Amino acid sequence: MKKYFIYLMPVCMTMACADRNNQQGKTDTTTATVNTAPPATTTEEAKANADGIPGATPPWADSLIMAYAKETSNELIKYAVKDSSFTWILDNTEKTDSAEYMIIHLGHHVEEEDHSNPRFVTDGWLYINTATRKLYEYDVPADTLIPWHRK
Repeated sequence: MKKYFIYLMPVCMTMACADRNNQQGKTDTTTATVNTAPPATTTEEAKANADGIPGATPPWADSLIMAYAKETSNELIKYAVKDSSFTWILDNTEKTDSAEYMIIHLGHHVEEEDHSNPRFVTDGWLYINTATRKLYEYDVPADTLIPWHRK
């Protein structure tokens, strides 16, 4: 009897975990949350509006990002804007069931005093809906998008 129990227990645990994983894989398309980062791609609109420069954001997105940077409550971004080291990078685009988002890294470049080890430090993340041109702040701990409105 103990032999059967030893063989049956791992099988039952595997089946229970597999069933739980299937339930967690279902997505709710009514909210704009991001669970995983897709491979880097750029939209045709972003390519056309960026004058053929790969990884560049369109001019309408640049003005939206600058407006966000001036009015944000994120202290890291405020300091980078004040320090004139603020910049952003178009990471990629993500297509969901309801929208397509440009994913933007906000941050600044830093390096050592002897100009070695240059790197980009991310201070925040933005998602911009390319169809509606609405901006969302990405809340990393909660893994959710928060709509941003101008003050």
